[in-house]
Amino acid sequence: MYRMIFYDRLCLVFDRLFTKLSYLVRKIRVMNIHTPQNMIVFDLDGTLLDTWPSLLAAVMAFDPSGRALLKPFQLKRCLSDGIAPMLSLALSQLQRDSDPNSSDFQQLLHSYEQHWLCTAKAFEGAEQLLQSLQQAGYRIGLCTNRDPRSTGVLLEHFGWEGMFDAKVHLGDCVTAKPSPEPLLKTLQLLGGSVEKSLFVGDSPVDALCAARAKVAFAAHLAGYHTSRNELEPCRVAFSHYHELARWLPSHHPVLMEA
Repeated sequence: MYRMIFYDRLCLVFDRLFTKLSYLVRKIRVMNIHTPQNMIVFDLDGTLLDTWPSLLAAVMAFDPSGRALLKPFQLKRCLSDGIAPMLSLALSQLQRDSDPNSSDFQQLLHSYEQHWLCTAKAFEGAEQLLQSLQQAGYRIGLCTNRDPRSTGVLLEHFGWEGMFDAKVHLGDCVTAKPSPEPLLKTLQLLGGSVEKSLFVGDSPVDALCAARAKVAFAAHLAGYHTSRNELEPCRVAFSHYHELARWLPSHHPVLMEA
C-alpha cells in the first residue's frame, strides 16, 4: 500500500516537471523565432579589402603616357561610389572616353577584372574577425557599392562566399549608398532589428548611410576617407581589426535569448 502511494506521488512529481519543461521548451522556441540576433554589416572596399592599390595600378597600366594627368586623391575618394564611377573619372582625367559604353571604358574594366582585381589584399585581422563573429552566432551582412560580378570574384578568391548571411550590391536597390536603402535592405534580409545592428565602413558615404538608416556605425580608419571628422557620428573608430574585436564583446554583445 505504501509503495503504491509513493509510486503515485512520484508519478505526480514527474508529470509536473514534464509540464514545466514542455512550457519552457515552447517559450524558448517562440523567443528564438521572434527575438532577432545581433547583426553586423560590413562595407567591402576600404573596409574588409584594400582594393585601391589594384585599381590605381590598373588605371596607370591602361595609359602610362597619361599618368601625370591623374589625380589619385580624387580617384580614391570616388571609389566609395563604386568601381564604375571611379573608372569613369580616371578616364576623364586621362582625357579618354569615360562613357561606360565606350571602348575605352570597357577595355579598362576588362583589364582591371582580368589582371588586377584579385591582387587586392584583405586588411590584417579582417578574416579572423569574420570567422570569430560567425562562430559567436552573429548574423553577418555585406553592403557594398561594388557590382555583384566583381564582388563575387573577390569573395571566391578569398574564400569568403560562406561568411555572409546576406549581400546587397550596387544595383540591388533603386538608390545606392549613402542612401539608407541598401543598408536597410541588408538588415531586412538578415532578419533582425536596426537597434541590434552595427555597420562597419570606412568612408563618408558609409557614415552618412548609417546615420540615415539610424544604425550604429563603426569607422575603419585605415580606409578611404580624408579626415576622421568625415566618419562622424560613429560609435567606435579603429585602425586595426583586433581593436574592433576587443570592443565588441563589452559594447555590442550577442543578445540571444536561448
